[in-house]
Amino acid sequence: MKSLAIITVLFIYIKYVHMWSYNPICLVTECCNKDHIPGDTDKLIRLLKERVYGQHLVENAVHAIAAHWNPHYKAPKPLVLSFHGWAGSGKNYVSNFIAESLYKYGTKSKFVHLFVGRIHFPVREEFKVYQQQLYSWLKGNMTQCSKQLFIFDEIDKTPPEILNAIKPMIDYKDEVDGVDYTQSIFIFLSNTGSALINEHYEELWNKGYVREDLKLSHFEKLIEKGAFNEDGGFHHSDTIKSNLIDHYIPFLPMQREHVQGCIKDQFKNRNVDFPTDSHTQEVMDIIEWGPDRSKLFSTTGCKRISSKVSLLVAKYYRNKEEL
Repeated sequence: MKSLAIITVLFIYIKYVHMWSYNPICLVTECCNKDHIPGDTDKLIRLLKERVYGQHLVENAVHAIAAHWNPHYKAPKPLVLSFHGWAGSGKNYVSNFIAESLYKYGTKSKFVHLFVGRIHFPVREEFKVYQQQLYSWLKGNMTQCSKQLFIFDEIDKTPPEILNAIKPMIDYKDEVDGVDYTQSIFIFLSNTGSALINEHYEELWNKGYVREDLKLSHFEKLIEKGAFNEDGGFHHSDTIKSNLIDHYIPFLPMQREHVQGCIKDQFKNRNVDFPTDSHTQEVMDIIEWGPDRSKLFSTTGCKRISSKVSLLVAKYYRNKEEL
């Protein structure tokens, strides 16, 4: 046993010496290498299948990422994904899973950057200041590592001039001002086009389409048109005019079985694997359903569920063995 332990320690030591010999600082800080940026799309697929309900079209984003970071392929431009759907449909949830799967430290990675419209770009009249700040931030980080993830949330609350400012970085260019952006990934999150997505989904459902058989082609042109014409960061945007968004990913409205899946997950996250049917129904009772003619899907997705489940767990399960 003693000799086995020595061999194990020696193996680990050799592994780390081999891995880090070129840059010992990577033992104590995050580096731009395979260990800290594993790009684990298999993990991402697994998370989406286990934790995301009713959004099979999101798997297209995984395939796009895998293709973009294929070591045998030189991408001609950054990968640009645009997520569209109602609040509570999972856009932020999925973007967090992407960060967790691509980067060792997930959303805490210094290579992952989140911009929120109402926080980072609150005053439209100040757009020139924001443009310069954003340009400097993108360039500064890209010089440190080529595989950066930039997430822009609340695009519908962002001045359209902001996205126009980053057009050169997401265009078909080998370099911009001496910096190569082609390995980076940009993800835009927006509510724009959500009404069109929901209406079109209801139409397809009424025609007998099976949800899981729907494809991106059923929605992409619809989303592009809605995003371009609705108020917000995409309004008459150069990024859309120039066809620089690679994939528009619709987040479909969530039906009862999808909301029930979210509820079970929230209980499970709090160590309650088997909530009673009455407690599950109590959470379902807070959900508003629409549209009025069909009551087909939740108007708030899976939002508000977490706080309601927390209350029930504290009230009924705090002394149970599963806690």
